Amino acid sequence: MGFNIVYCYEGDKAWDSGSGKVGEEMRRLNVGQYRYPGGTVVTKYHWERPTGQGWKDTWDPSFDASKNTGPSTFMDIDEYLELVKKHKTDALVGINMGSGMKYNRVQDGVDEAIRLMKHCISKGVKVKYYYLDNEPYQPDANFTYTPEQYADMVNIYVPAMKKIDPGIKIIVNTQPRTDAYIRPLLKKAGKNIDYVDVHMYWKWRNATFANWTSEPAMTHQGKGSYEQQRGIWEKVFAEEGFSNIRLVVLEWNIGPSPVDAAPTHAEAALMVSEQFTQYIRSGLFMSCFWPLSWPQSDWTARGLYPSQKTYEPLEMYRMFSSFSSVLGQSQVADSHTGTRLTTLSVRSNDGKTVWIYLINKHQETERVIADLKIEGMTVNQVAAVWGFDRTGRELGRELLLPGKKGSGFQINVPKNAFVKLTIR
Repeated sequence: MGFNIVYCYEGDKAWDSGSGKVGEEMRRLNVGQYRYPGGTVVTKYHWERPTGQGWKDTWDPSFDASKNTGPSTFMDIDEYLELVKKHKTDALVGINMGSGMKYNRVQDGVDEAIRLMKHCISKGVKVKYYYLDNEPYQPDANFTYTPEQYADMVNIYVPAMKKIDPGIKIIVNTQPRTDAYIRPLLKKAGKNIDYVDVHMYWKWRNATFANWTSEPAMTHQGKGSYEQQRGIWEKVFAEEGFSNIRLVVLEWNIGPSPVDAAPTHAEAALMVSEQFTQYIRSGLFMSCFWPLSWPQSDWTARGLYPSQKTYEPLEMYRMFSSFSSVLGQSQVADSHTGTRLTTLSVRSNDGKTVWIYLINKHQETERVIADLKIEGMTVNQVAAVWGFDRTGRELGRELLLPGKKGSGFQINVPKNAFVKLTIR
């Protein structure tokens, strides 16, 4: 479970290289990786001269240095590496290829990447995962690539980088709506690729709560549920002869909404909880939620924090915190009757605890009485029940119903609610 850090939006005071208020709150989430320096900013980011102007390139002859922000306003590479060490996460670092392509300085770009790798090693962090540019197919990238051009750059950068560390893993990013981009990319550069990143935003510009309740299971681009995406994409990789390549999703969330139908913070968290649960059920290797925080209002309800000014955790943070205890444990098979119920079951590695997640989207009744049976274990106690509904109201042990003992019990799950049970 990972999150995006947009370097120019994350100042020193909140993070303090992992020891500040936000740093400590994020540590409690048991984060697996932080993606740095963020999304499209990586295509204009020069790690030796961070400016705070995320979407401006110092290689641009018209660059205006007078608009730079002070070092305390952003997270530089050394502060990021300290965060990684303190939180014991996997480093996930972006490489800027776009500047070299745009300004005909490809070798300078390669040299910059090599210096970055050596710098990280000198700071005691051997970065394992590198992602190469971001959304190279988009017009707002520093350089918009054809798949063949992107493949050429992958084939130039990766061999040079692997001379420094042969053990690194390379992540490329492909267009999410069709396989027309990924197939030429794999044909030309598949041998230098370990993971393919597909960005998945649910119902871009139409992510309303009404649309969520109308969809029995959230789907992506009309091509299957989020639980099915791993199989869909890895089948394409295999068809091109690269069954070793795995899918990752380094940007995901519900999309923006019409202003008059924007979900509340609680509704957004409820919607995202299903998307994330589907990813976990699929066995997806790595995901990074976007954004952590964002200054523009259209993303405010979709982040973990409303803005850099307040940094008060939203329902989205609280929802993700409910997964912190199960990361690194073992997913176990479960099944249920009917539709509009998303479930996830996890057993602790010592076999003493089971966690069950339920997301109820039944619209016909205000609550569903769920009869839960756990095979192969005796239920000593339901140690905790936590959740929330679309209003943000916290749900607790009042959801439990008297009755069964031993291997089963009953729970009262409200409509449009996310529930987590901890069972001993």
